[in-house]
Amino acid sequence: MTGVTVTNWQLRAGSPTEFAFGVSFLPNPHGDEDRATPEMAASWGSFTLWAGGENLCAHVEQGEVVEAAHWYLLPLLEWLTLRWDAVLHEERLPLRNSGDSAAEAMAVSRTPPPSLSETDEFAWLDRWTEWWGRHSVRAAREGGLFPDIYLRRYRSSLEVSTGAERLVGVPENFAFLTPHRRYEIEVREAADVLHPVLTAAVAELARRVPDSPRVAALARAVAALSASDRTSQRMAWLAGLGQDTGRYRSLAAAVDDALAGAAQGARQDIVGDDRTTGLVVAGSAYARLVYGAQSPSTTREDAVALTSALVRNHVEDASPWLERLPSVQDLEEVGELRAGEQGGVLGEEVCELLAPDLEGTWVDVHAVLRRLGVAREEISLSDPDVRAVSVFGPTQRPTVYTNVSTRWGRSPEVERFTLAHELAHLILDRDRGCEVAVASGPWAPRAVEQRANAFAAAFLMPTRLLRRHLAAASAPARELDTVAHVASLLRVSVSSLIDRLFNLGEFDHEEWGRLRHRWRAASPDGG
Repeated sequence: MTGVTVTNWQLRAGSPTEFAFGVSFLPNPHGDEDRATPEMAASWGSFTLWAGGENLCAHVEQGEVVEAAHWYLLPLLEWLTLRWDAVLHEERLPLRNSGDSAAEAMAVSRTPPPSLSETDEFAWLDRWTEWWGRHSVRAAREGGLFPDIYLRRYRSSLEVSTGAERLVGVPENFAFLTPHRRYEIEVREAADVLHPVLTAAVAELARRVPDSPRVAALARAVAALSASDRTSQRMAWLAGLGQDTGRYRSLAAAVDDALAGAAQGARQDIVGDDRTTGLVVAGSAYARLVYGAQSPSTTREDAVALTSALVRNHVEDASPWLERLPSVQDLEEVGELRAGEQGGVLGEEVCELLAPDLEGTWVDVHAVLRRLGVAREEISLSDPDVRAVSVFGPTQRPTVYTNVSTRWGRSPEVERFTLAHELAHLILDRDRGCEVAVASGPWAPRAVEQRANAFAAAFLMPTRLLRRHLAAASAPARELDTVAHVASLLRVSVSSLIDRLFNLGEFDHEEWGRLRHRWRAASPDGG
């Protein structure tokens, strides 16, 4: 990141190639005829937001490219100040994890499901609107033409994503140029870019309208962003508890009790005390796991169980285990692929590395984990949608905790797929190259889960084994008996093999649907 540069009254911080935020106050085009309040009139100007080398505010207007969004900026400065803690700490989406970015998920979930009652439909819309108000830049537009940008916490990053929703009444010749984008910026770097621009812009506005109570209140709120007493409030957002700091304090007290016998180093690793700044709680992957950010059903008992597990699992130096985990090809090489495609490629690669001599009929994931020194332990969590939890880090031995309460059951096929899925997290999903703490379920990052699922399928059903088994079969792969026989050889579920063969192009969507239907009809449990 570069430093702050000031020209006249323009201010931009950061580097456009990574992340930058700029504000300009400009002559009000309405002049003395502007009927806005004095502080609103004085705040006329423009703003830009850059990520990954793209200007997310650039748009076409009457055939010309305009580099910034122009409007009254006071509401934007107020929004960023008052939503600061939510923007930089709240990750969980309001209704369901239905997109790879906040912008995509909010577009998909905007319309309530038709099965909801009228009362439930209103509740759905209220939750959607409240979250939108905390994270959509358009919540601050008050009539301006702002880009469809969402800002939210995503693991250890600030996620910046854009949608393509058209505003009502916008002229046909007006369009923003960067729809459907998604970027991640390390959260402390993002705060260090946003805060100086916000602070200086509000100070300049206070200089221009020194008698405005509204601007004076905003200046006090900006100054309070770096107050030392905001950590609990921010941790509540980080834990997925919103403004319920009381519940967070209750959870924190239970976690403190579970940490009572732990060494100071273990405590800092788990709760992330050493990564808190005056502007943001960077936290740790373990803290987000323990306090429930990855599942809305996390209870006090879950927090205690997870904390106790992490204390037991703590080691002074986990590098001996780190050295055993394989290195895959640079993830950037498959970065342009979809998450599922990435998982398929990487699952095959890791299978070649860890199980190169497949003389039998199946991949022994248990033996692979033993050779890698990955520990396994059972844990009981209240959320039945969580299959397992994976942890690993500089002072955490790689460990998979399988949830004995999962609704997926405990069949050998489910267990093997779960372990292969968690192996993907341990190898591929270190948070900023350092930590893993993932609760595998519907509230984990969707792209992360999709990649891990595809990895598990490719690892347990590599193409070289599939070719051998299908070549030896007495009937084509599109026959259910053939699929069931090969699944038994591979020790995977029939439904998993049907999906794997479909993804490999063995049959088309119609045949996939037919096989799935026939298997559900033939299966005693309907699965």
